[in-house]
Amino acid sequence: MITEFLREITHEGYRIFSINDAKNIAKNIGIKSTSVSHILNNLKTQKLIRPLWRGHYAIEDNILAGSPLGKFEIGMHLAMEGAISCWSALSHYGLTDQVLSKVYLFLPYDSYPKRCITTYSIDGYDYLLIQIQSKHFWGIKTEKVGGEKIRITDLERTLLDGLTRPHYCGGFREVINAFLIASDRINLEQLLIYAQKCPISIQKRLGWMLEYINFGHYASRLALPKTNYIDKLDIASPRRGTYNKTWMIVENY
Repeated sequence: MITEFLREITHEGYRIFSINDAKNIAKNIGIKSTSVSHILNNLKTQKLIRPLWRGHYAIEDNILAGSPLGKFEIGMHLAMEGAISCWSALSHYGLTDQVLSKVYLFLPYDSYPKRCITTYSIDGYDYLLIQIQSKHFWGIKTEKVGGEKIRITDLERTLLDGLTRPHYCGGFREVINAFLIASDRINLEQLLIYAQKCPISIQKRLGWMLEYINFGHYASRLALPKTNYIDKLDIASPRRGTYNKTWMIVENY
């Protein structure tokens, strides 16, 4: 019975599965749902599956078809409607040399209770689910990582998130470094289109950043309204530094 269950669940292509998935598989092969708990405990004891988070399990890598289970793949199961983002996306694009122990994901919250952030600890990584409004869930693409499809913020959206949420991207100096590394890869036209979706404070930071990485001619295309309010360049740092009158921003990085 146990061997038959394992053969069936791997044949169906499961790499991560829930208790409900297990009950459906059991039903398909004529095993009573009351036996599922016994089967799962037995498979755990034999180190053929392992628990990931409450009610969810992974097939162990030594019997998995294809590549070993990756942190982004786990993230996609945690946030079924979400996307890899922030510092994790910067790492994916090779824009940081830091070895990360956290995985950052955006999760649209129209259909979820509104919370700031939820954290799970799985296989040595902390998974941070950052809830954002669905209307702000744009700039997302699908890629294959380790043979499995993931959703991830694209390069331009990721860089803008660095200006919006530097505390989820390793800090503002890490964001500056990411812009510098990515300078020959950025689709500047797309970046400017995305910028129009952002608050004025983010557009001001972007204008400053484009000048900093020697794309001032693109920065000049940001049609910002006149304002007397001086925003912070780094939202996460104190309001101390040189005042930049061009962008009405305090250079507090």
